[in-house]
Amino acid sequence: MAFKEIDKERALITEIVAGNEQAFSILFFKYLPVLQSFAYKFTKSEHATEEIIQDTFLRIWLNRDKLEQVENVKAYLYKYVSNECLSHVRKKLKEEKAIDLLKNAHSDTENCTMDAIHLNEINRIVAAAVDKLPQQRKKVYELSRGEGKTIPEISDIMGVSPSTVKNTLVIALKNIRENLIQHGIALFLLVFIRIIK
Repeated sequence: MAFKEIDKERALITEIVAGNEQAFSILFFKYLPVLQSFAYKFTKSEHATEEIIQDTFLRIWLNRDKLEQVENVKAYLYKYVSNECLSHVRKKLKEEKAIDLLKNAHSDTENCTMDAIHLNEINRIVAAAVDKLPQQRKKVYELSRGEGKTIPEISDIMGVSPSTVKNTLVIALKNIRENLIQHGIALFLLVFIRIIK
């Protein structure tokens, strides 16, 4: 990658860390073709590949603070997709084993979860996850994602150190991410960008 291209991508990452949804969309579509091809080699399934890519970018968006320390974005994305692919393969092997043991069991019972969940339900799940957060964690999340405040600004508002704000935000995002995963939600990019701010 040329130096000019590296600088351009670094600027894009800075925007993403700051919460710029358009910048995240640019990154998504830039690497989507190569990541889809890579994931498909593991899954041999377009549906599974789509879910893996969605889950990967959902996790990256929720943990975008970590992008500040990333030197090689492409390698970072490949690592995320690789982990999702391995999880998919393990899950598939477990399911196949269960089907062998239970001949009359119905397969693919979990594959239609996303199709059955409407946008309002997703909004409700995210809102419920935020409501369950402890007071300080909820306040930090709302100031950051709801009002678009920076970590230093939140630090001044709440009278705590920037590192405390950052750690609290990371934990809050992890809580929300886990809640989404528990509900089996794999969101299309433009949907989760609109929800997770």
